[in-house]
Amino acid sequence: MFNRVATPDSRGPEPVKTLTPAQQQPIPQMKAPAPPLFGSPLQQSGPVIDAPTSVLGQDITIAGQQLVIKTKGSLLIAGHIQGDVHGESVTVGETGSVVGTITARTITVQGEVSGALKGTSVNLNATSRVDGDIVKQTLSIDEGAQFDGSVRRAKDAGEVTPDLN
Repeated sequence: MFNRVATPDSRGPEPVKTLTPAQQQPIPQMKAPAPPLFGSPLQQSGPVIDAPTSVLGQDITIAGQQLVIKTKGSLLIAGHIQGDVHGESVTVGETGSVVGTITARTITVQGEVSGALKGTSVNLNATSRVDGDIVKQTLSIDEGAQFDGSVRRAKDAGEVTPDLN
C-alpha cells in the first residue's frame, strides 16, 4: 500500500500576464453538428421536429404491385413512383410523378400526380398537374395549376392521417 502525505507547494502563485491584442490567439468558433443526410437513428416520441428530408432523385423509378412507401419525416419526390406514399410531409417536385394515393399531413405538388391526395394541408403549385380526388382539411391551389377531380373536406382527422407504422 501507498501512503500519501500532502506537502505544501513551495512555489508561490504565478503572476498574471496581460496579453496585448496582437498576442492573443483567436478563439475557435464551435459549429453545430451537421444534420444526418438520410434520417436520424434516434426517434423522438410525438411529432417529428426538424426531421431530415429524404430525396428520391430524378433518375429513380419505383414501381410494384401494392407498393407502399412510408416515411416518418419529409419526402421529396423528383423521380417516378407507381404506388402509394405515406409520410409526415410529401412534396412531389417539378420533375416528379406519382401514380397512386398520397397520404400525408402536408402535401405539396409541383409535378404530376395521378391518384388521390389525402392530407391535413394540400398545396397545388402553379406547375402541378393532378388527376384524382382530394380529401383535405385545408387546400390551396395556385393560379396555373391543373386539377381534374373532386374535393371534399375530411370527415375526421383519421381520414387524412398517414399510416406510418
